[in-house]
Amino acid sequence: MSRKLARTLVVTLALAALGMLVGAPSALAYGSSDQWQAGFSGTCSSQSSCPFGAAPAKGASGFWGWCAFGGSSGSSKVGTTGSTADCQVTTYFGPASSSHLDYNVTGWVIQQGTPVSFGLPDFLLTSGTVTFTGPGTPPGVPTHVALPFPTPCPPFICDTGIPAVPGHISFQAPGVTLNVQVTKLP
Repeated sequence: MSRKLARTLVVTLALAALGMLVGAPSALAYGSSDQWQAGFSGTCSSQSSCPFGAAPAKGASGFWGWCAFGGSSGSSKVGTTGSTADCQVTTYFGPASSSHLDYNVTGWVIQQGTPVSFGLPDFLLTSGTVTFTGPGTPPGVPTHVALPFPTPCPPFICDTGIPAVPGHISFQAPGVTLNVQVTKLP
C-alpha cells in the first residue's frame, strides 16, 4: 500500500472516530434525570478526636460515599424540591464496625445552610427509605430491611450536609480530613 493511501486511510479513520465521539450523547454516571452528583469522604487518624457521626469518637474512623439528586426543576435556589435521589454511604469507627447505608429517596429539598454544610445551602432528605448493612449497624436496627425515614427525621439521617453549590470543598485539621465534590449537571 502506498504511503499516500495509508495516510489517507488513517486520516479518514481518525475523522470518522472523532465524528462518532462528537455525535454521541454525553454519558451521565447516574442517569439522565439527575441534576446533581456528589462524592464525599471524611477520615480521622487514630490519634485525633473525630467530629464525624452522631457523637464524636476517638480513633481511626470516617466515611465515604456518593449521592445523585434528581427529579427537580434543576434550580439551585433554597426551597427547590426533588423527587429522586440515590445515596450510598459507608462508615467505619474502628475494627469490625463498618456499616453501609443505602438511601432510596423519594423527596428532598435544598434548605438554608447549616453548620454541617459550612453555612452553604444543602440537601435535606424529606422522604424515602434507608437500608443498613454491616457489622457496625446500631444495635436494634434491622439489617437488609428498607426502613422509612422517621418523622421527624433526625439530622444525622436526613441532613446530608452536601452543599447545593457546585465545586470542591476540602477541610483539613490535625488528623482530620474532609472532601466533598459537587457537580451540577446541565
